[in-house]
Amino acid sequence: MPHEIPRSPEGPGGAGPRHADASRRGGPLAGIRVVDLGWLTAGAASSALLLDLGADVVKVEGPGALDPFRDWSGADAASDWWNRSPFYNFTNRGKRSLCLDLKDPRGLAALMRVLEGADVLVENYRRGVLASFGLAPEMLRKRFPRLIIASISSQGEDGPERDMVSFGSTLEATGGLAALTGPAEGDPQITGRNINYPDQVVCLFATGAIVAALAQRDATGQGGHIDLSQRELTSYLLGEELIAAAAGVPTPRQGNADPAAPGEAVLPDGEGWRAVWDGGEAPVRDGAALAASPEFAAGTAILRAPDGQPAKGTPFRFGTWPAGIARGPSGLGEDNRAVLAEAGLTPEEIATLEEAGVVATKPRRGPAQ
Repeated sequence: MPHEIPRSPEGPGGAGPRHADASRRGGPLAGIRVVDLGWLTAGAASSALLLDLGADVVKVEGPGALDPFRDWSGADAASDWWNRSPFYNFTNRGKRSLCLDLKDPRGLAALMRVLEGADVLVENYRRGVLASFGLAPEMLRKRFPRLIIASISSQGEDGPERDMVSFGSTLEATGGLAALTGPAEGDPQITGRNINYPDQVVCLFATGAIVAALAQRDATGQGGHIDLSQRELTSYLLGEELIAAAAGVPTPRQGNADPAAPGEAVLPDGEGWRAVWDGGEAPVRDGAALAASPEFAAGTAILRAPDGQPAKGTPFRFGTWPAGIARGPSGLGEDNRAVLAEAGLTPEEIATLEEAGVVATKPRRGPAQ
């Protein structure tokens, strides 16, 4: 439920992660409604950034199809474990929750009503899944011509590998990033499932593309379909190296042995590791050291919800609209009635969907072990 909190007394540069005006009214995307079908990081973090810009985000899950981040190690099957996952709550704070069975025609019809008032739909299903629900992008574009559909996928909407399912680590491998990472004489390196670097980065590009599409819609009155391939994005992140490799002069993996920068390296110093370069050095900090640093506390990478729990922050700041978190995550289906009523469903229609289990506040399964 929404909470009002005062502006943090620490303010910019204070001693702890900052709070701001909890109402979050008046942001750059105020008045924009986002329907979030995103799972895990790639989709859910994209809609979270739109929320941080002021949009109203409705997270849609099914009672039999939860965001996989709701499963977490240590979940107590006797509790409302689905609402307690730190992984889910970290990225989905501030969103409203609609739990709707899209495999049921009545649930699909209800979502269509919700989409009538939406500006943006974010999804990162495997290609073909959206169409299997009866939500093919080409159909949605015809029915809702002002709707902006952002499809985030492994390989994009077309091409020979469009049906491939991948994770951040496999994208680092297929996109060329892993081959450049690691020691010169060692093996290629991936960031691993704890980071999944491409998933963390794609949300920035997706958000930028969505904002651009909204600006285009303001000019033309037409929405659009954004097709974002994470594999292509990972290759794009190689920068000039991608061009060099395409020209036939790829750079080998060099680690600390880059002849063009002999003064730059990461070296052990007896207590840990230090990055050194001509004229300076700095410690290689792990997450714990970073979280304890004063510049981290003064920044916006991590913010705190009204209940004090840490949550993913924002990578940008607006001088006239400070970063902050108005509310923590909704419980599963907590906003069912409000969202459906806003879409024009009557109390009787909503009650019928609840009685049929099409609209729910609990999952149909226990926690994954």
